[in-house]
Amino acid sequence: MPAFEPFAWQTQKRARICAEPAVDAVAGGDLAVAFRREEDLEEEVVEEAPAPSMLQGQLEDAQAKCRRLSREGALLAEADRFAEALQRWEEALAFIVDPMQKAPIYEQMAQVLLLMHRDFDAVRVAERAVESRPLWHCAHLTLGRALLNFGELEHAVEALRRAAALEPADEEAAGELRGAERLWASTRQRAESSTAREVHVNGRVVQSRFWET
Repeated sequence: MPAFEPFAWQTQKRARICAEPAVDAVAGGDLAVAFRREEDLEEEVVEEAPAPSMLQGQLEDAQAKCRRLSREGALLAEADRFAEALQRWEEALAFIVDPMQKAPIYEQMAQVLLLMHRDFDAVRVAERAVESRPLWHCAHLTLGRALLNFGELEHAVEALRRAAALEPADEEAAGELRGAERLWASTRQRAESSTAREVHVNGRVVQSRFWET
């Protein structure tokens, strides 16, 4: 499974405000020497910059916000804070118009859903990744894994075959395809040799003979 992209915060430092040196008392005479004119003081006044969080919200455009949310999601996923990671990625998707740019986020979401054992949701999200970017082999690979976990062996093999065909150099995809094909072949063999009406994989019925009399 591809590693999540690391992300590190970079905090902004606020400039220190230095006080003016004290003015010594003036002995007898012109007070104008001791106290500068009001307009001179106004010229030296510098307004304090807004808090970093406020400034960030004002300057951040949609693309930058999407990148930030996506990286935050990856960081949260690496920390096993899966629900928060999914929330960040959902927020990031709201700022994306191009479907192809949504595919990597959908694919990461599907990986996290698999880790949460939400196999059905992982299948649906992985399908969105494939729809958004049909020629991206990682989307098909993750879809194949999700289908395999969900017990849809035949469709899993089909998805993994597409992944391997799109990226023949990916040894990991080729290895997972071989494993899925062996599992699918052994399941069919069990179905043919068993007297039971059903064959289960991961708690799901993958072969049924209810139509046979």
